[in-house]
Amino acid sequence: MDSTLIKATKEEVLLFIRDREWLTIHDLMEQFGYKYKGAEKRLYRLAREGLATPWIERGQWTLTQDGFRRLEYYEQRRKQLKAGD
Repeated sequence: MDSTLIKATKEEVLLFIRDREWLTIHDLMEQFGYKYKGAEKRLYRLAREGLATPWIERGQWTLTQDGFRRLEYYEQRRKQLKAGD
């Protein structure tokens, strides 16, 4: 994968979804500057990892329980790294 295409980290996208509760591909495009296909790919990758789930009939996406757990993991890791300084 070409790293120049990465507009946001996985954590940033998960936080954005969590804070909004749900979003559309267009919300991701607006927030992070993705083109339509890039935003769609990012969301489908999160879905393959079990971190987000689409509501296809409404074009909306939300976090799964695993997505929330991943964010908790990131927060714990950040605290551990900070404590180790």
